[in-house]
Amino acid sequence: MFYSAECGLKERLLVRHKLPGTESLDPTHDLRKLAKLLNLPRTLSVRLDRLQSCRLHASARGSVSLADLHQAWRYGAKLNEADEKEAQEALRALIKWCERD
Repeated sequence: MFYSAECGLKERLLVRHKLPGTESLDPTHDLRKLAKLLNLPRTLSVRLDRLQSCRLHASARGSVSLADLHQAWRYGAKLNEADEKEAQEALRALIKWCERD
């Protein structure tokens, strides 16, 4: 789901700025940065701001930045259940926005 949101945001940037391909974009996984470049509606930006970091599950210590969340999921990091749910809902909202725009 993370990559769907990332690809959707990048596609919107390409279309909006009439760019030929992703090589014209910064190689980033930072959804907040992409959202800022697109000037997303405040409701979506606020959701991403709340996800600056997702706490790890109580059995682990620390947190995962939004830019690194894709790796946490890919490699099976155990995240705080509430933070993970909020991240998934934010990603769904981003994907829905990309499909509408």
